Amino acid sequence: MVNVFIIHSGKDEDLVNETVIPYLCGNIDDNNKPAHIDSYANVLMLKSGNSSIWKPDAHRKIKQAQVVIVLLGDDSNKESKIKTMGWEVDQALKYNKQIMIYNPKSLDLPRFLYHNDPYSGKTEPIAGQFPLKLIKKKIDDFGKGYYDIFSPVYEKMDDESKKAHKDELLEQYKMFQKTSEDLVSRRQTVNSFYISVNSALVALVGVVMGWVDAPAKNYIVAFMCLTGVILSLSWANLLESYGNLNSAKMKVLNLIEEQLPIALYDVEWKVMSDKLNNKKYVSFTKSEKRIPLIFAIVYVIITLALIALNIAKML
Repeated sequence: MVNVFIIHSGKDEDLVNETVIPYLCGNIDDNNKPAHIDSYANVLMLKSGNSSIWKPDAHRKIKQAQVVIVLLGDDSNKESKIKTMGWEVDQALKYNKQIMIYNPKSLDLPRFLYHNDPYSGKTEPIAGQFPLKLIKKKIDDFGKGYYDIFSPVYEKMDDESKKAHKDELLEQYKMFQKTSEDLVSRRQTVNSFYISVNSALVALVGVVMGWVDAPAKNYIVAFMCLTGVILSLSWANLLESYGNLNSAKMKVLNLIEEQLPIALYDVEWKVMSDKLNNKKYVSFTKSEKRIPLIFAIVYVIITLALIALNIAKML
């Protein structure tokens, strides 16, 4: 399911509850008739409009959402709504949520839906405007893990023109495949760097333990172990980011392969995850994250051993 949060004015509450939510959840059809249509939308509702709990509740729901819909009504340009709805939009931007604008009356966009594009230097809308039917399709595709890889210009081409671009599709596939390979190389370089730094730090801790007298030794070792734990956590977070990025690249490659004769990456994944082979596949990311965890445990053990040693001396 896809968590969806809807930003709207209180005056549009009935529209949201009677039309938007039922449609997104598949309870009504395009003609506003009762229906049972497959849907991936899970709409997150605010508990109350009470100002004392509204902001914390909205903040929490926006963080939970994968998709944020901004519904524009007659009073969306009023100063009071610019403050409240604008704050919610800022939260969605802060957490990098996918935003879609539903503007059923084709109203002028309020200023909180504009931003300065850092690349073009122009003031542009923060998101696209879509009819409710297309919003539902995008949410359902999001839930299925499907993304449209083709540009709007390509989508408008006729079949003959699309065939003329088949070779370009293959070339783009090769180029994108190379970025995935380059990512693996960069990750290995990062691993080598952190292993070298942590190994040197552990060795240096051993030197300090053997050659430096207390109490200076206690402070130096404690500082070095704290530094080591922070380095290990940073390393683990970086590996997680690399893993997520590589998973995204594999997903895009799989989508491109749907347009090609053979889906090599998709079949490879199915073979690796096939339960009939009685082998549990462990991803590279999970395996690699064990290494910084081991270093972090070593630093904690050294710190605890130093504390125990000092307590023993005091006794």
